[in-house]
Amino acid sequence: MSKEKRYDVTNVIWKVLEAVGMLTVAFMAPNAVQLLSGRKSFGEFPRRQVRTALRRLEKKGYIRSWGEKNAWKFKLTKEGRSLLEKKKIEEIQIQKPASWDGKWRMVVFDIPEQYRQARNVLRGKLEHLGFRYLNLSVWVHPFECREEINAIVEYYDVGKYVRYVIVDSFDGMETMEHKFDKVLED
Repeated sequence: MSKEKRYDVTNVIWKVLEAVGMLTVAFMAPNAVQLLSGRKSFGEFPRRQVRTALRRLEKKGYIRSWGEKNAWKFKLTKEGRSLLEKKKIEEIQIQKPASWDGKWRMVVFDIPEQYRQARNVLRGKLEHLGFRYLNLSVWVHPFECREEINAIVEYYDVGKYVRYVIVDSFDGMETMEHKFDKVLED
């Protein structure tokens, strides 16, 4: 089986686990998976491929079977929930609105040195999301993203050191407009 196909079935499994926390529902109604953002259903994969992917996840400690021995019932473990949360944070994106409201979103932080790794990861994530820095602890974006930022700072447990601010103007705004001109003109 190719890595791409294995990745497909594993992603479908993760999406079901994210939605319902266990897999029994998906096997009782295999096409229910299609409700998850147009994802493939388990019916599009050979049963053996699905079972192999499930056993692989179980062997890694991300899920555990429950109920009767041969029943296809699986629950997320603590490690599985942690990995699922990590995947959700990695997949966060900021949606572009139909038109810009003219306001700037700033993420301002003063994260202590003892949390340097979380601070550096936060900077990398902000850059990945399309933020531009005004200085190393002030990052700017033109579109609404409070929920995304809250999820990220909660995941890294640095919320008490991070502020989300919405502003109409600031010193250096012209530079930011220039940095975002391609995003803003679409």
